[in-house]
Amino acid sequence: MIGIYAHHHGSGHIQRCRQIQRQLAELGEESVILSTSEGADVVIADDGIDDAARPHGRAMTAGGTLHYAPYGNAGLRHRLAAIAEWVAANDPKAFYVDVSVEVGAFVRLMGVPVATLAMPGLRDDAPHQLAYTQADAIIAAWPSWVKLPDHLAAHASRVHAVGGISRLRPLVGAQRDPNHVVVMAGKGGSTWGPEDWDAVEQACPGYRFTYLAGENRVDDPTELLSTAGVVVTAGGQNSIADIAVTGAPAILLPQPRPFIEQKLNARQIAGAGLAVVAESFPAPAEWPGLLERAAALGADWLRWETEGAALRAAEVIAGAANGASTSTIAIISLADASRAGHLTHQVNLKPEGTQHITVALADADVLRKAVPKSHVVAGERNLAAARNLGARTAIERGAEILIFLDADCVASNELVNHYVEALAARPESVVSGPVTYMKPGELRTVAPDPHPARPNPAPGHLEKAADYNLFWSLSFAMRAQTWQRIEAQFGGFDTGFAGYGGEDTDFARNLAAHGVELYWVGGAHAFHQHHPVSSPPWEHLDDILANTAYFHSKWGDYPMGGWLEQFAADGAIELIDATWQRTGTP
Repeated sequence: MIGIYAHHHGSGHIQRCRQIQRQLAELGEESVILSTSEGADVVIADDGIDDAARPHGRAMTAGGTLHYAPYGNAGLRHRLAAIAEWVAANDPKAFYVDVSVEVGAFVRLMGVPVATLAMPGLRDDAPHQLAYTQADAIIAAWPSWVKLPDHLAAHASRVHAVGGISRLRPLVGAQRDPNHVVVMAGKGGSTWGPEDWDAVEQACPGYRFTYLAGENRVDDPTELLSTAGVVVTAGGQNSIADIAVTGAPAILLPQPRPFIEQKLNARQIAGAGLAVVAESFPAPAEWPGLLERAAALGADWLRWETEGAALRAAEVIAGAANGASTSTIAIISLADASRAGHLTHQVNLKPEGTQHITVALADADVLRKAVPKSHVVAGERNLAAARNLGARTAIERGAEILIFLDADCVASNELVNHYVEALAARPESVVSGPVTYMKPGELRTVAPDPHPARPNPAPGHLEKAADYNLFWSLSFAMRAQTWQRIEAQFGGFDTGFAGYGGEDTDFARNLAAHGVELYWVGGAHAFHQHHPVSSPPWEHLDDILANTAYFHSKWGDYPMGGWLEQFAADGAIELIDATWQRTGTP
């Protein structure tokens, strides 16, 4: 069973839901529509209130986190109670919400996977972002070529552009009357009135006008839209989809709607050359020219991708119902007692729904007491060997996604989600996110300011690595199968690197050499806790010399070049016979 919620404003939401419901049935999925709209399978209480009684501020929006949660609204309580009762009785596999931030969040809180609709308009506000973040899938009822709006960029991997969804079907053999104008007004209301059209008709002699509004509205406008010389309508999604199905020359008059939905929708149409758009009602004298322009436009409405759109939407919802992500995720870290304080922050701030594994470079008993919520395994003081052990341990414990996080790092709340989505998009790759270095005494998981030496794509974006040398081991992730393939191909991290440095650059070189793609993941932020460092790290000089020599023997060049140059400038080392050697004590 799949639940469907249809918003009650206008008729477009429930019409779209009916089309999707029919296609779900074709896929063998039973579904039920809940809505205040008449004709829903389950009619729930109306939560509307008079404008005069509408509360403001926190009393309406819960501090800007929701759109509509007015204090004291009995209808809202009855409405949500009915939804909860239906969910409890039917145990749905998923719930498609078209549309409501509040219903989506409410259903998700009941442990049900949610799919939602991305409406046109400017929806970068916190409530919409909450809805998109919580959704397992986001259906966009526009064609695949439409540029993804900026406010959906962080959710790009879950957005499915299915095309315009219409209840109409093409009328084969229809002939257009070039002098017939059909004016179609949706149930959401319009800013024009009969007197406006009286003046237009007077300015357009020779044209015949038919009005589909109010009592003149028809259940099936297919024939009228298929034979009209020009159709005039607002800028709603369903009206545009109906025009696309019937291939009608069109003039769009976008109406004022929340989040400037129709205005931005119409601009997209105009930019694609599919219709003439007037953002305000044109003067009567302008109409003859507008009608001629629309008729001559020759728009290719097939580009709106309406054929099969409802089925594609149903497939997305069915996918959310049957394939909700339940991957077991492990965060793997390496530490000894000197990092116990930082490690406790990492473990206790990690996102829920993850297991944590600590490989003890030493002091395993101390770490078990410091981080009882982490599975601590005793390793050896070799970073490469410890990472290999951590990966094997995670896989033995059932992990399907491995996230390696330096002991000094804490994860942002979005790190795990962005890594999971990146690996869903690029399952055979290694992915790595940006790291912010914090000041002494600072601890946070928000307001990232990433290190400038590494890529920092926009949230939700993946950038294929051009330079594998930029890989660092502070924060990266992969699927368990990828690790097993890596281990089979080149053994994972090379344990020939002893002590400090070089093993992560070597690992990246091996990724490139064996055709494993590396991607930088926008939004997967980690935050590095401050600790005293020396630059260059004199305490690791001997390890660095040994490891750079070993690296050179494998790859023919030297890693950590900046540090080597600083050591040389201070007289500690010198390049002799193409080998860095100690020449003194600084």
